[in-house]
Amino acid sequence: MSKSTNLTRKWLLAGTILTTLSIGLPAFAQDTTPPADTTTAPSADTTAAPGVAPADEPTEIVITGSRIRRSEFNAPSPVQIITAEKSSLSGMVSAAEVLQNSSIASGSGQINNTFTGYVVNGGDGINTVSLRGLGAQRSLVLLNGHRMPPAGVGGTVAAVDLNTIPDSVVSRYEILKDGASSIYGSDAVAGVVNIITRKNTDGIELSATTKVSEHTGGDSYEVTGLWGKTFDRGDIMVSLSGYELKELTAGDRDAFACPTNNYFNADGTRADLIDPNTGTYKCFGGATNGYVGTYFPQIYYDYYGFAGYYGSRSIQPGKTSPEGIDGWDFIPLQARDFNNKRLESQSIISPVKTLTLFSSGSYRPAWADGVELYGELLINQRKSEQHGWRTFFPRYNEDSEVNPFAPAFGGLGLMAEPYMAVPSDSKQDVKVFRVLGGARGEIGKWSWDAYLSMSRSDGKYTSDVIPNDRVEAGTATDQRDYHLINGGVACGADAPAGCVPLDVFNQAILEDGQFPQAMADYYFLSQTGKTTYDQDIFEATLTGDLFELPAGPLSSAFGVTIRQDKINDVPGEFSRNANAWGQLTAGITKGQDTVKEVYGEFEIPVVKGKPFFEDLTVDASGRYSDYDTVGSAWTYKLGLDWAVDNILRLRATSGTSFRAPGLFELYLNKQTSFLSQGQVDPCIGWGLKDQGGNYLNPNPTLRANCAADGIAPDYAGFGSSAEITTSGGLNLEPEESQAVSFGFVLTPPDTGFKFAMDFWRIKVANQILSTTSVVNQCYYSEYFRSRPGYCDLFVRDTDQSSADFGRIVSIDASYRNIPTEKTAGIDFTIDYSKEFNFGSLNVSSQITYTAYDKAQTFPGDTFDDYNGLIGDPKWVGDVQSRFTHKDWTYTWTVHYTQASSNIGFAGEDGTGTDAFGTPVHYRANVPDYFTHDFTVRYNAKSWEVIAGVVNLLDKTPPYVGAGLYSGSASRIGNYPFSSQYYSGYIGRQFYLRLSKSF
Repeated sequence: MSKSTNLTRKWLLAGTILTTLSIGLPAFAQDTTPPADTTTAPSADTTAAPGVAPADEPTEIVITGSRIRRSEFNAPSPVQIITAEKSSLSGMVSAAEVLQNSSIASGSGQINNTFTGYVVNGGDGINTVSLRGLGAQRSLVLLNGHRMPPAGVGGTVAAVDLNTIPDSVVSRYEILKDGASSIYGSDAVAGVVNIITRKNTDGIELSATTKVSEHTGGDSYEVTGLWGKTFDRGDIMVSLSGYELKELTAGDRDAFACPTNNYFNADGTRADLIDPNTGTYKCFGGATNGYVGTYFPQIYYDYYGFAGYYGSRSIQPGKTSPEGIDGWDFIPLQARDFNNKRLESQSIISPVKTLTLFSSGSYRPAWADGVELYGELLINQRKSEQHGWRTFFPRYNEDSEVNPFAPAFGGLGLMAEPYMAVPSDSKQDVKVFRVLGGARGEIGKWSWDAYLSMSRSDGKYTSDVIPNDRVEAGTATDQRDYHLINGGVACGADAPAGCVPLDVFNQAILEDGQFPQAMADYYFLSQTGKTTYDQDIFEATLTGDLFELPAGPLSSAFGVTIRQDKINDVPGEFSRNANAWGQLTAGITKGQDTVKEVYGEFEIPVVKGKPFFEDLTVDASGRYSDYDTVGSAWTYKLGLDWAVDNILRLRATSGTSFRAPGLFELYLNKQTSFLSQGQVDPCIGWGLKDQGGNYLNPNPTLRANCAADGIAPDYAGFGSSAEITTSGGLNLEPEESQAVSFGFVLTPPDTGFKFAMDFWRIKVANQILSTTSVVNQCYYSEYFRSRPGYCDLFVRDTDQSSADFGRIVSIDASYRNIPTEKTAGIDFTIDYSKEFNFGSLNVSSQITYTAYDKAQTFPGDTFDDYNGLIGDPKWVGDVQSRFTHKDWTYTWTVHYTQASSNIGFAGEDGTGTDAFGTPVHYRANVPDYFTHDFTVRYNAKSWEVIAGVVNLLDKTPPYVGAGLYSGSASRIGNYPFSSQYYSGYIGRQFYLRLSKSF
């Protein structure tokens, strides 16, 4: 089927939603903006149509995407609204759930609580939102129109942690769907999320919400208390809420407890290896196989002989090895069982607890001549933890006294490298404090607003660590190059105090992890790092009409902003001292930046009240920013809003945005980590063939490039790990972007029908990036070494006399500017309301189609298009259908993720060879994915109850195969690893929300 034919089918399907009132496709809330000061925001079905302001609501407000007071329906930029009512009727509890499931975000993977053991910006436990797939660092988050501060742990704090959002007082989420740096400054590249809290509350409200899984694990709870008072000269509100997300472990679901290769023969029969211990398909290393490296953990004994002999030694009681060593026996590596029941305790969804205090208020003193004082206070604490396992494989020189294989083969000796599973847990305690105070008033026909906010994120992060100096002392072996130290005597004279020889060569330790207590106490410790991030902001704005034009007043807004950010991250002592075995080495990251900005915005009425020109307005804005670190930048934005009549409205925007380098991208102290040769070098065994004479790696470009570098076809990749270095780049330039959107809104009177379609395109230049995949990118590139690029960012040992000849020595993963990323697509907004004698019906939908998502890394490179891959579907969205009868509301919500495929991307073709060289097939694509939520609400005068089922049909994600190429899909267990499938990881959940007001 051609691409155009497929697109036509999707358009027809979208158009059928309303005519059939079906609930089988995407949807979200109305694309218009309710007033900012409404106590309870109207839901999508009660919001006025574009171009018609509700008679009982203010007509001039400040909306997201503008500084000028105007009607909420005449802005040229599309804004998506998700009300608190809509999200609660969908069974959502937290801000992370709401925002990450919005159509503008769900087309790409989001950072959530499934990222256990990953290195992510902001540290473990963080939840962020990435709009248009361009990253959280390019998606600005506001609270009541003011910047929220970054929060998290580690040296890479940059984005807003959604755990800090005061969910209990949210009235609605407004999502601006295009760039807005000329209005809000840096980071507003992909869009802006503005979280609006409730206003003008009176009395006390208590609520409790829970979602409990049918299959255990992944449950969530929230309890909230709120008090508010509105009086003649102001108002005040105070809320306190507690939220908890329970852990989902690998052992809670079969798909995580036993990830298999999911390989098949050509005739469709299963081709997976059989576990000799169970007689069933072989499991590979708990939940992490497929995206964290090779077999995990490898509880066996690898060794390399004098002739390059490679095999596996396992503990076999009663057996005698060919070399005469009792209790050990050689078995083929492929037949070894790599799964272990202990790994079932690993976090799939890591647990988190938050406690949030939020207060807001305003006061108009009698002496202040109409000036209003206002303020906000936010105090949030997040406690999160992750439970994982890592492979511990200390190296033993052939002459080490602890090496039981030293006398093998007539005294020649064998290096020992035993693999075992050890816990790798971490936890975070992050406190965020934010206070904001301001004043606003009027001078004649001009309105002014000025505020000062001060924020601090204070975090501690603790993780398990194995001191490298203790391992070296206990093995008498240098852990980087296998050289003998201390004359081969374990715990020699230079050993750290209390040294215990690291003798792990017995079944209790290697297979069961039963370390003697003295050994465990000496080698398995923990370390704690501390991170503070401060952000102070002063901003003043003046808005009003400059003069009258024939079509109306020329409105304007002017403002100044001063913002200062500071970071100070002090990693744990073992990381700082480069003394953490197999873990990151990190220095202190400390730095600050200050920006001073001025901006202006103009709304120019061109034509009004003429045939075919009911209203034509041009909007123009510009901003000048001056950073201490990277200098100055100009941004602008032009918008057109044309109401042809009361049915059709056309709108368009074009403008530039930018993102200044984050503090960590500038100041990140040198971080060093290590990856094995097998994890970084695609040239290992590049010329090997299977039993049928076919290359094990079918990519001819890679084979040619590896051969051109003089790497032997059977190169085994033995040797020390590659050193990965990541540092900040003080010579970085700001990212620059250009965004274009244009669309139309249809609101035929007296039909209850509203429809909007918006085309959008964003291009980002000078992207700031750090990557460790430079070796893969080099050898898979058709340009290879013909131009500057990835091949210049790593060093390979080319000394043929070296014992490590051919190995990757080092990789430079420091932050740098790279050329271009561009993405484009279409947003559809549909809303239909109908009143009946027996009740009212509303069907609302938000759908996003992404046409392409392309990235270019170096000048002249071809663009890689990630659109349509697993985790980056072309079509996403949801539909919510609500029927209200008296005090009862019945809601059905359907979430949709389109079928996706990795076939044809970076060598992925769904075929390959297993460990024995036998040709196999595996799934590298996934079908359409739907989940359904159903709730019932009873709304009495002073209390409300919502009950229902989330993921009603208990829909689980599809299985995918353990891919063999760089273009293979990431997996978590047997499932695709992406946030679109989060609900499927948990399965059916029962939802209950109770609230009572006094």
